[in-house]
Amino acid sequence: MAKRKKNKESKVMVGIKCQCQDRAVKRPEPLIRKIVCEKCGKSFSTNRDVDVCFKCEKK
Repeated sequence: MAKRKKNKESKVMVGIKCQCQDRAVKRPEPLIRKIVCEKCGKSFSTNRDVDVCFKCEKK
């Protein structure tokens, strides 16, 4: 004969929000940026605030 299911308590959690619906966390901007040298026009990547390449900076 078929088994009867007993009435179980609901496992639904009231007031708990699913994590998949949370907003994405804002990412910080990357530290390395691409720049074109003001003097020679060479493009390079750097994390410094100077907009001049290493060779032109030494001159």
